[in-house]
Amino acid sequence: MKKYFYSNGQEKEGPVTLEELKRKEIQPKTLIWHEGLDDWKEAESIDELREIFEVNPPPLDTEIETVGEAESKNFNSENQNTTKTYLVKKQGMFSNPFSFDGRIRRTEYGISFIIFVFVAVFVNALVQSGEFPIVGLAYIPMYSFLWAQGAKRCHDLGNNGWWQFIPFYALWMIFQNGQPGMNEYGRNPKG
Repeated sequence: MKKYFYSNGQEKEGPVTLEELKRKEIQPKTLIWHEGLDDWKEAESIDELREIFEVNPPPLDTEIETVGEAESKNFNSENQNTTKTYLVKKQGMFSNPFSFDGRIRRTEYGISFIIFVFVAVFVNALVQSGEFPIVGLAYIPMYSFLWAQGAKRCHDLGNNGWWQFIPFYALWMIFQNGQPGMNEYGRNPKG
């Protein structure tokens, strides 16, 4: 295994493996040496290190905001005095309609319920007409959508997704405000 030495500007450091070297904060002009090189070379001129400097991260989304750790942990009172911040991407409505993770607002859940009812009426009509019985397979994604949205709405209320199967709990999910701030299921979708 090849071992690398690098200069920190005043003295040499190493030996380190390639993976360890990639974790160091080396710059393109950092001097590097490994067995097989005649002399020290700049990091950007060494093939296996060139990829470190060519990596271009994706652009930041304009809808990203910072959230203090105290807010992100407000459901756990022992961590409220820290000042770390995290980047949190704001989510729009219906950004992950089939995902069971996270939280959604009651507006999104209400619209989801209305969409489900309209599509179910249409699919029922087609299936009962007898001309398109294969359309009955549409029930699979329909219920997956409804249950995923219901689970996220339960999470917004601070409950497990299984609560949506309690009779008449859907009414509670439509009218009850979600928990403010963070809870164990994620950040408040209201922002």
